[in-house]
Amino acid sequence: MDQEISTGVNYGSGSAGIREESGSHLGDRISLDRQLVNHQTTISRVTTFQNNKTYTDEYLQKCIYLSNIGSNDYINNYLIPNVYPTSNMYGVEQYAAVLVEQYSQQLKTLYNLGARKIAVFGLGQIGCTPAEIANFGTDGKPCVSWINDAVKLFNDKLKSLVDELNSDYSTARFTFINLTSISAPQGDLPIPSAPCCQVTQFGQCVPNSTPCLLRVLSVFYDGFHPSETANTVIATRSYIRLLPQDASPYDISHLNPLNMACKVTLIMCHFLVVVGLMNIPTLILAQPQVPCYFIFGDSLVDSGNNNALLTQAKANYPPYGIDFPGGVATGRFTNGRTIADVIGELLGFTNFIPPYANTTNQDISMGVNYGSGAAGIQEDSGSQLGDRVSLNRQLLNHKAIVSRLSLLQRNPTFTNAYLNKCIYLLNIGSNDYINNYLMPNIYPSSRLFTPDQYASILIKQYRQQLKTLYTLGARKVAIFGLGFIGCTPAEVARFGNEGEPCVESINDAVKLFNDRLKPLVDELNRVLPNATFTFINMTSISAPQGGEVLPNVPCCQIRADGQCVPNSTPCPNRDLVIWYDGFHPTEIANTFIATRSYTKFSSMDAYPYDISELARH
Repeated sequence: MDQEISTGVNYGSGSAGIREESGSHLGDRISLDRQLVNHQTTISRVTTFQNNKTYTDEYLQKCIYLSNIGSNDYINNYLIPNVYPTSNMYGVEQYAAVLVEQYSQQLKTLYNLGARKIAVFGLGQIGCTPAEIANFGTDGKPCVSWINDAVKLFNDKLKSLVDELNSDYSTARFTFINLTSISAPQGDLPIPSAPCCQVTQFGQCVPNSTPCLLRVLSVFYDGFHPSETANTVIATRSYIRLLPQDASPYDISHLNPLNMACKVTLIMCHFLVVVGLMNIPTLILAQPQVPCYFIFGDSLVDSGNNNALLTQAKANYPPYGIDFPGGVATGRFTNGRTIADVIGELLGFTNFIPPYANTTNQDISMGVNYGSGAAGIQEDSGSQLGDRVSLNRQLLNHKAIVSRLSLLQRNPTFTNAYLNKCIYLLNIGSNDYINNYLMPNIYPSSRLFTPDQYASILIKQYRQQLKTLYTLGARKVAIFGLGFIGCTPAEVARFGNEGEPCVESINDAVKLFNDRLKPLVDELNRVLPNATFTFINMTSISAPQGGEVLPNVPCCQIRADGQCVPNSTPCPNRDLVIWYDGFHPTEIANTFIATRSYTKFSSMDAYPYDISELARH
């Protein structure tokens, strides 16, 4: 509609290229030349609609123009010698020069049609796409190096072209977006190249096939195309460059967006794909689904309770909190929000639940976070790191909060009924292994008990603690199982993995504990009147899909205890990394876990209820 085109138009066409013939073996597509013709038609329509050519010319000069094309000139042209003659006609350097020469004329045409603020995207590492790896092999390397070398010749010439255009056209602001820089692995971090969906011979998803569950942690959705998470990283660093080489001479935010009137997009993907993305609910509620939310646990949920304690187990320093609102290191052991934070948002709480250490009488009616880094079910777990608030002490703190609530509400009957409606989350037990059983030089537990005996002892103590919580008014209780501790970067580095992705002996020991939690939930629901306990199965939620090996490289530089080195620089691609430090997930991983805890994707994720069902129970 003519009313819509004034805000911009997307001309992108799957399998299109700079060259007219690129992608022709797949069928029709709209090449860049044809997209420019379409844009000329759009300008005529805008001029007619606005009824003022001078105004239209000025209007178009304020727009942002985005051009992302060239991949198919390799994937669906140069790299298919049995279909296209280009690789027989040109060496790789010659072909890059031919492409950039034609692209130069096309960008000048765009300029002549009124474009002045133009973001020109370079090509990504085509040799790292799952489809090209499958087609050509890698000789033991992560990617097809000779394809990436060919693409680099094109990108190097493209950056020079941008400089040339800015020099030749004084009113133009062309900029080069360096996809190779943005998508480059950080340090030794391996980027997974497995596609999320089952792919056809053309690299697209098999129709109606079931994609991977871990879409938020996948880089490639099909054989060629990035997942939404990867697209978000690319878009964010294109808009605001993280490194100087991400964009030259400007990032997109510096293409003068304050005067931007519209956006015209010339996006030429390899193929046009509709991606089935994980639905992470965004709740905008008049009020939360429950009146209050209480959080117990260790560093996976700690939001600042350890900050003032004499302990090594604290995270109130950079680079922790780099992605938290305001970029503040609040004491959360991650780059942004914790699992408990995200669940709170999904429950409809507009503010984060305050830590017990900082809570006031005004806060406590909506809940308290008692979580403490290095805390365990056992009193002594984590003691080698210094002070921490064990689960027993957290329950004492909660008893004090209940008393304060009763005084504030001045009606014990009302307070009891109020507390019965709240959600209680417990995520604890990891330190009873990491900072107890797995440290035989400090703790005697592994010499006194077999893994099976130790799991039984932990469950016996946990049972009493959960019953104590029940006597304090808790009726809706989510108990998190332990994750794959043997897959954490710190434990893999410490114990070795004998060629396996994880330390299987540790995961086997943890499984003995988890296997007892589900029967414990059944028992508590049976013996405690009006109780609704539920088990959140972390191993189901975080299990790799289809044999995919998930990277276990930490995002930050870590010290001996597995935490980030203070003031060190973390990896830029935090949305594509699972581990932030040696033990703790990144915000993106926390979001994934929280989402599947709140709404189970599989019957294995939560039993008998997920947290959304628990809230309604």
